[in-house]
Amino acid sequence: MNPTKLFSPDFVLGKTFLLGRAVGGAMGLVVRRPSARSWRVARLALQVTPRYTMVAPNRLAALYDIVQQANALELVGDIVECGTWHGGSAAIMAAACRDDDWLDRRSFWLFDSFQGLPAPGEQDGMNERRRFFPGWCTGDMARVQQIMVAHGVSPDRLHIGAGWFEQTLPTAAVEQIAALHIDVDWYASVKTVLHAFYDKVVPGGFIVFDDYGQWPGCRTAVQEFLQRVGVMDQAIVRPTKSSAYVRKPTTPNRSLSSRAP
Repeated sequence: MNPTKLFSPDFVLGKTFLLGRAVGGAMGLVVRRPSARSWRVARLALQVTPRYTMVAPNRLAALYDIVQQANALELVGDIVECGTWHGGSAAIMAAACRDDDWLDRRSFWLFDSFQGLPAPGEQDGMNERRRFFPGWCTGDMARVQQIMVAHGVSPDRLHIGAGWFEQTLPTAAVEQIAALHIDVDWYASVKTVLHAFYDKVVPGGFIVFDDYGQWPGCRTAVQEFLQRVGVMDQAIVRPTKSSAYVRKPTTPNRSLSSRAP
């Protein structure tokens, strides 16, 4: 059997591994930064792992902090996530808004194929193509709705886009984005999301790449795209070993609509 499939959350071994990582990671959050806030984020992480997310607690904590920064800066716009799986990381972002009394000022746009990951391409590497299997990371829309409602998001502020990004993102009625979370693994998927949504991120808004340090295709796609729109490599912030984020420049910068392909 493909070992990646064996350790996926579809199997008991994968679920056990994710639960163990979640408990250890949550304890690590509290030990490194003992505070009421750390306890709060650690509890949130354990509420969503592994049933609703595969994202490690330190990355969930970073995501929580980033959304709270967006709230503190009073950035207009919504929360958008591409690659939502069962909704756990989106729920962490909702919790950050709820804790800041911002839930009634933002909508949540969550996109996923709900059919699993697409096959990786040439830019993603031989190892990734060898490990791939159809249905890897298949999300569950019912779980997404369940966990988002549990974290206080009203149905009228929750928008779930089901289908391949090439079909769903270009027609999505998203207008302004305060925080964009990209957890889509592969080169082509990252490029598709950035092309669809970069111009909708507000000046000073946050773009978070969950897989920047894990998948080479993701990293390459991010670097190529940022160079194209004139964002320097030094702007990339690494809150964890795996994840990264940038803030969209607050001064006028290149947009996709003004650049040739």
